[in-house]
Amino acid sequence: MSIVDYFLLLPENQFEGPPSVWLRHARTDGQAYLCEARPLEQRVDEKNGYIKCGGDGAQPNFEVALFRYRDGRPLLALCYGEAPELEGPDSVSLEFFEMGDDGKMQEIKRSIFPIPDSNDDRWQFVLPRQGRTIVVRTPKSKKVLHKFTWNRGRFQEEK
Repeated sequence: MSIVDYFLLLPENQFEGPPSVWLRHARTDGQAYLCEARPLEQRVDEKNGYIKCGGDGAQPNFEVALFRYRDGRPLLALCYGEAPELEGPDSVSLEFFEMGDDGKMQEIKRSIFPIPDSNDDRWQFVLPRQGRTIVVRTPKSKKVLHKFTWNRGRFQEEK
């Protein structure tokens, strides 16, 4: 299964509409038809396990990255936040999901990642477009504060 398959199994209440609607939004840049979309960077990168989607006012911008445990089980990271020009800082919330017994992705405890969300504009999370490292930086200066690499069982800080 790819990141798209796992993304479609996320809880519907996670977004302002079903994940299938947001997958289409990511693929078309919000246009009604793919041929109308602006030529932008690829937003759905199945090969590298990455999705980036712009919001629409009600739904914040978000990114999703696929990590895997040693045994192949999926771990999805979902990062979101309002665009700075709208209501708040971008990419300040980070949630994780694993496959549940019901065949759907279910949110897991945040303790898998050593830094909490930053609702006070202290840091911003950057999911990897390639690789296994989540970068934590300051929103304004973009200074890198921490790097955490997934070792197929937990996130470890790079020294």
